[in-house]
Amino acid sequence: MEEQEGTWLDRVLEWLDERTGLYGHTIRQAPRYAYRLDFWLGSFVLASFMFEVITGMLVALYYVPADPYASTSYLISNVPLGALLFSLHSWGAYAMVFLLLVHMTRNFLVGAYRKPREIMWVVGTVLAGLTLTEAYLGYSLPYNLISWTATTTGLNLFTYMPLGLSNLIAAMTLLPQLPGIASGVDPLVDRFFVFHWIVGALIALVLGLHLYIFEKHGITPPLSKEKGRSELIDDYQDKLRNDPNWKLQPLTRTFGIIVVTMLMTFGAIFLIASAFPFQIAVDGSTIKYIMPEYNPALAAQTPPIPDWYFLFIYFFYKSVTPSNASLIFLAWGAVTVLFPFVDEYVFRHESPNPVMRPASMALGVGFIVSFVVNSVWAYLTPGRDIGPIGIEVDGVIFLLSFLTIFPALRWLQSRAESGSDSFNLGKRLGLASALSRSQEVSTITLPRPVSLGVDLSILATLGLIAYTTAKMFTLTNLLLDQFELGILAGINMFLLSYLVLIYSLRGDEK
Repeated sequence: MEEQEGTWLDRVLEWLDERTGLYGHTIRQAPRYAYRLDFWLGSFVLASFMFEVITGMLVALYYVPADPYASTSYLISNVPLGALLFSLHSWGAYAMVFLLLVHMTRNFLVGAYRKPREIMWVVGTVLAGLTLTEAYLGYSLPYNLISWTATTTGLNLFTYMPLGLSNLIAAMTLLPQLPGIASGVDPLVDRFFVFHWIVGALIALVLGLHLYIFEKHGITPPLSKEKGRSELIDDYQDKLRNDPNWKLQPLTRTFGIIVVTMLMTFGAIFLIASAFPFQIAVDGSTIKYIMPEYNPALAAQTPPIPDWYFLFIYFFYKSVTPSNASLIFLAWGAVTVLFPFVDEYVFRHESPNPVMRPASMALGVGFIVSFVVNSVWAYLTPGRDIGPIGIEVDGVIFLLSFLTIFPALRWLQSRAESGSDSFNLGKRLGLASALSRSQEVSTITLPRPVSLGVDLSILATLGLIAYTTAKMFTLTNLLLDQFELGILAGINMFLLSYLVLIYSLRGDEK
């Protein structure tokens, strides 16, 4: 492949670097093999966080902690674009949690937590914990019957946490009895609103640290069966100079793919939030919040149902005593945080390839399957205890995972190269030829010069953008037409992402 010439953006950034020293130490050029969306899942998470910050600030303009339910209802029913804004912020939170889980699952599967990225994985799991905390706090703020019942139930369950964590939680949620306060609203709502912003700031700080470590290490090399090979692209200077798939690309492409992921994320949230308004009913000329306000009397008759990302934790408390459930939850979290060290020092795997990590893959698959089973089971049994059978089923899931995944991956290794049957899992280095072929790098490419078909698709895309934009300007009632406006905006974002993708990859060649 020809040496990529620097674009105008590269020249501008290089000029800045000579004077500020920032460019060369913040964003690195990515190799050609990395221009696939699965390498940029973290960018989707970043985009969803930015989306939540923007929409959250707008929602906060109308939110009154002293009267949370009324202010939420007012935003939805009376503010132009208010219902769309509430739906966007709510679905955006779901998107961030979901994308974070997908991102962590992908990094587990490809072994992106291995040396020297152990700390980056640990920081990422802290980020996941903060994200769940932020979602928990945000879920409570509308002060509807379901959300606040689940919130207070969760607080009661967390009082069983060991190691002094229950005292910490109690201290952070203990409210002084101040004179002159007369309100039917739990004053804890105001505390949660403050915590919602504090945790959001912590997410931004931890996210910055996570990105800094990522830029220091660079993109992970393609999967390999090699024993003890380096996981830093800087250690492959010969490939970076001579292998077309490793050739470092202009930063224009890096910025382009980041913009693409952001537009795709924003567009998807706009489409979902507009097509399925979050807890909002549209009846002719009336838009209203369908969730009832919290009431202690009704709460006593309402089964506490946490949001979907906490159902797997709720499952433990439905199966065993709260004290034991708290221990299981902490053990689950500890294994997740320390997984890189378990992989390296307990299982002693020496290759990032999934086939070469049978014990880690078996353990990870057990976690993933039990997460899904526990969540579905808890959702289907609201307000009812499950009993010890829940934990027993989890045990069976992990046992079956090790009895199936582990020997299957060992068999795939033995198909390529014979070896001893010792538990040194890093010794078997061969892969079946089919698996070897699966490691070939495929990237998003466009031929040089760009074909007539691509040029026509660009013109068609520009025409669609012009049409949808013109249609957006015909919508004059920002209260009744807001969800149609959201759908059109979402379509436009996807169309723009295609144009950015075409521009950033124009001139690429195999």
